[in-house]
Amino acid sequence: MKKIFTILGIVAVAGVANAQTNVLSDTFSYVGALTNNGWVNHSGTQGQLTSDGSKVNLVAGNSEDANKAFSSSYAVSATGISKADYSAVINVPSATGLSTSGDYFLMFTVTAGTTTGNFNGRLYIKGSATGYSLGVLNNGSGTSAIPTYGTEVPYGTASNILVTFIMDNSVSPATNTATLQIDSQPLLTNSTGAGASPATLAGIAIRQAGNATSGTGNVSISNLVARVYAPVLAISDFNKSKSLFVKNTFVKNDEITFGEDAKDVKVYTLTGQLLKATSVKANETVNVADLPKGSYLVTGTVNNQPVSQKILKD
Repeated sequence: MKKIFTILGIVAVAGVANAQTNVLSDTFSYVGALTNNGWVNHSGTQGQLTSDGSKVNLVAGNSEDANKAFSSSYAVSATGISKADYSAVINVPSATGLSTSGDYFLMFTVTAGTTTGNFNGRLYIKGSATGYSLGVLNNGSGTSAIPTYGTEVPYGTASNILVTFIMDNSVSPATNTATLQIDSQPLLTNSTGAGASPATLAGIAIRQAGNATSGTGNVSISNLVARVYAPVLAISDFNKSKSLFVKNTFVKNDEITFGEDAKDVKVYTLTGQLLKATSVKANETVNVADLPKGSYLVTGTVNNQPVSQKILKD
């Protein structure tokens, strides 16, 4: 018996997982030092990072770096695919203090408090005479770790940003990738950092770097929100016969064949866009003729276990 997927349309989803949890939200509705309002100084002169009642303001030449802990630390799956993201509104009034080569000012932390561990999903900024550009780096490890930048934005114009960090430990070697969405600009993707995926993510950090003429400059941040997503586990053996969730991971005839009864079956692009959804019986096939050639991730629930498998359509 053949069963055809219903196309739900390409929609933004929780990366490759569904369950989403907000772990940090700060509208900066207070006035005064961030360290008096739930943030912890981990470097530089305490009290320099302040809110004016609607946004936090970085100041060219200041040195304070501070972080705020998630409501609960996020454990990265050692064998599956994990995802976290943060969104904010960024604005820059002028070129004053901005590096022309770029520096980072907002990122995930591995731990929270006076010690932050490594930084991941770093948001970069650089300036020119006419505007500022935002960029993203997955992590800072390796000599070839180079941020990916978007289109220049005029000074005084706000940018709505979404930084997403995906850690895939279901493959060997494991990968970690950061993406940056800036309003309606094309999605930016970066995986140039060679560092390993962290075991945890625990907070968000704001960084002021450089000096009064070349650094992170004068930047405002508002409406900061961070989210984490339930990991998708890697495919596992379900019984002694080692039957597969997807039998034909190399798809040549426009059909996927399933080896087990599976609920909540979904097909995603590798950047986390949901394409199709259904439930299947063992040995059923589903038609994917409408999908372009390329790699996809198929997830589902088998015997009450979340599973995932990558496929390649030729």
